[in-house]
Amino acid sequence: MTDQQANMTGLRREWVAALIFAVLGGALLIAVVVVAILSPPKIVAPPPARNVAVQRQLAVALCTAGLASAQGFALVPTYTKLASDLVQVGTVKGRYTCFAQTDAARYRVTFDLMCRDLNKPKCVNLYSVTQDGGGTIYQRR
Repeated sequence: MTDQQANMTGLRREWVAALIFAVLGGALLIAVVVVAILSPPKIVAPPPARNVAVQRQLAVALCTAGLASAQGFALVPTYTKLASDLVQVGTVKGRYTCFAQTDAARYRVTFDLMCRDLNKPKCVNLYSVTQDGGGTIYQRR
């Protein structure tokens, strides 16, 4: 066997190894693409209706407690009703803002929640009550 034949045999083995590597790499690439195409997309499901209802009830309970506190201090009329069942979470931990209204005015009631039992009068600590277009009625310092 001459040196040239030995080199050709080694070169042939290297080409076969390279061909096997390229085929396996291509097959792996095709498999990844097929799996990516056939796998179902991940859709974020909306929260169940039960969670939304519970959150709405919690918001109404919070706002009702805050409004009752404002009415207890005679800052808003006793016939004031909640304007919506939405509550805004303040930048301060435990501070919430709710909106109330009468036929003649709209109010923004901001309060701190001091405990979890909304039936306790000291659980809601008023921070401010403002009237749309009328300025601040009450502001805690």
